[in-house]
Amino acid sequence: MNERVNVKTLFDLTGKVALVTGGSNLGYDAAEALAELGATVAVTRRRKEEADATAALLAKDTGSEVVGIELEVTDEASWKRAVDELIGRYSKIDILVNNAGGRQVSVVPETIEDDPSFEFLETRLLEDWKYTMDANLTSVFLGCRSVAPYMKKAHSGKIINMASIDGIVGRDLRIYPGSGLSPTVPDYLASKAGVINLTKGIGVSLAPFGIYVNAISPGGFYRQQPERFVENYTKLVPLGRMGRDRIDLKGSIAYLASGASDYTVGHNLVIDGGLTSW
Repeated sequence: MNERVNVKTLFDLTGKVALVTGGSNLGYDAAEALAELGATVAVTRRRKEEADATAALLAKDTGSEVVGIELEVTDEASWKRAVDELIGRYSKIDILVNNAGGRQVSVVPETIEDDPSFEFLETRLLEDWKYTMDANLTSVFLGCRSVAPYMKKAHSGKIINMASIDGIVGRDLRIYPGSGLSPTVPDYLASKAGVINLTKGIGVSLAPFGIYVNAISPGGFYRQQPERFVENYTKLVPLGRMGRDRIDLKGSIAYLASGASDYTVGHNLVIDGGLTSW
């Protein structure tokens, strides 16, 4: 029989070094959770001054060591510089959270009927499609590739890829008219579905090296969206509410970044209040 391990020990990240891309919103939540569990955290933004400001705020909030690193997640050379900086400072990287992403809509619709989500095939600019794929999917590939050699050498590592429920189900377009918000364009959905299956593929290939690769698919989180949209969205959620920043994501980060998930590989952990369970 195996020796008992206290569950608090499983979640302890003291001495671990983590890199979190995209230090706002869910990225901030992820970095905050890791710092609260004892990890030293590097948080990235596209501009160094923004990364430093985010790091300073996190350090103040958590009392942990947090550093800011400049990173453009779609640029492999930028990844190399960022990882080299982290390795040069701490000599290792234990945890990577691939959180940064986005979408680009060059043609802003005047009415809901003109929205690119409704006329996607006819109106979507190819450069916007490519931007979204690079920001959400290529960035994850580059991140995994950049840290894997160091994790392989240590025979240890945790990689968390931020996907989305948009990679599981299509957007319910009925909740948008009159809400003041535009639906997510389908290429965003395609890119997040790609993250989920890239996680599975990379997960099984890196598992023999002691590296655990998993994904998280968050649902909608409340950020002062228009009241009509919040009302429409929460009707779709069995819990009857949107996600809460600085609360509802942190448990999943703690699990997948720690020893508590040492028998979990290639999994997509859905944090959506039950929306995709209907």
